[in-house]
Amino acid sequence: MAAVIATATLAPALAAAAPSTIPAALGDHLRTAPRLLGDPGGRRTALERAGLTPSLFYNHFLGVLADGGRDDHTRARQSATGDFFLHANLDRALPWTGAEALLQVKGGYGVNVNRAAGALSDPIDDADGDTTYIPQLWIQQSVLDGKVALRAGYLDQQITLDRNAYANSEDRQFLATFLDNDNPAVPLAIGLGATLFLSPTDGLDVILGTADAETRRFSAGFDTAFDGWTSLFGYLEIDRHVQIASARGARAGTYRFGLVWDPRTKERFTAAAGGASAGAATASGDAGFYLSFDQMLYRSSAGGPQGLGAFARYGYRDPAVNRVTHFWSAGVQYHGPLAARPGDVVGLGVYQAHLSADFRETHAGETARESGVECYYAAQILPWLTITPDAQVIAAPGAARAADTAVVLGIRWRLTF
Repeated sequence: MAAVIATATLAPALAAAAPSTIPAALGDHLRTAPRLLGDPGGRRTALERAGLTPSLFYNHFLGVLADGGRDDHTRARQSATGDFFLHANLDRALPWTGAEALLQVKGGYGVNVNRAAGALSDPIDDADGDTTYIPQLWIQQSVLDGKVALRAGYLDQQITLDRNAYANSEDRQFLATFLDNDNPAVPLAIGLGATLFLSPTDGLDVILGTADAETRRFSAGFDTAFDGWTSLFGYLEIDRHVQIASARGARAGTYRFGLVWDPRTKERFTAAAGGASAGAATASGDAGFYLSFDQMLYRSSAGGPQGLGAFARYGYRDPAVNRVTHFWSAGVQYHGPLAARPGDVVGLGVYQAHLSADFRETHAGETARESGVECYYAAQILPWLTITPDAQVIAAPGAARAADTAVVLGIRWRLTF
C-alpha cells in the first residue's frame, strides 16, 4: 500500500522531469529525504505556513512464537498500524495566541501472536485486530508564556502521563506492552477528559488530569463521561527535569512521581473467595501511585542524541481489587552503538508484573508473577525507513502455572511518509 501511495504522489513530479534525470533525482530523494513522500509540489510547506502540520506513519510487524506460550498451533502472524496526525497552530486563525489542536486517526489489522503467547503484556503492542478509530482530538490553550496550559477533548492519556525517553513508543522502541508507555498499575484511558499543565519553575512540571473511567473504544463517550465525579479517573504527576554536565554536553533526565484515582466499583477478591475477613463484597475509590525516570548516563557525541540512557518504572495498586498489585520495569538504550551508523538504536529491558495474593486465592492456577525480557536493534536503513529485529522471552505468560515460557521473535518496518 505504501508503494502505491508513494508512486501516485510522486508521479506528477516525475513525469515533468527529464527522463535522464529521473533515476538520479529519485535516488537522491530516497537516500536523503526525511519522509518518503517528501514535499510534493510544495504542498506540505504551504500547509505548514498556514499552521497545519500533517504526519503519516506506517508500522508493519511480523511476530513468530518460536517456543512455549499457550497455543502451540500458532507460530507466525502479522499485524500493522497506520497513524495520521494533523497538528494545527491556531494562532493564525484565532484573534489570540497560544492555541493549538490535534487530530489523530489510527488504523490497524491483525492480532499477531499475542493470543498465542497468552501473556499479560502483549509481545506486539497495538496489535488490536481490524480497527480504525480516533484516539486524539483536542484543543489546547497556553498562557503565561507556556507556563500554564489547558487541554480538553478526546485524549489519549499515554501521550501526557508517565512519558519516557527510552521506553515510550511501540513504533520506535520496545514492542512489548509493559516496556512501552504502559504501566499496568496506571489506567491510562482513551476518551473524553481534560489535562492541566503547570510549569511553576524551570525544570519542574505538574500535570493534573481527569478522564472518563467508563470509556469505550469507538464510542464518543458523551453518555458516560458526565455522570459525576464518581465516573472520572484522576491523575497527578510531578516531573523533575535535570541536566547533568559532561564534557560533550548536558545529559538530560526526568524523574516522575504520580498518583492515580480510580472511582470504578470492583469486586473484592477475598469476598469472591468467601473469606471470613472479606468484609464488603465490593470497593470503590481505589488509589495507586507510580514512580519512573529516564536518564542519559553517557553522551558519546557533542550536541547529538548518541549515548547511553537508562530507565525504570514502578507502580502499586490495592491488592484487594486489582489483579496486578506491584509492577516494575527497567532497561537501557544506546543510540548510535556503531560509529558508522549514528542513527541506529539498541535497547534491552526487563519487567515483572506481580499478581495480588488476594486474587490468587480465587485463582489456584495463577502463579505469583509474569516476567519478561526484550532486546531490539532499530537499524535506520534510510531516513524514512527503520527496520527493527526484536527478541523476547516471557516466563509464566499470563501468570499461569501451566504455561510454558514463551519465546517471541519479531521484526518491525517503520515508514515515515
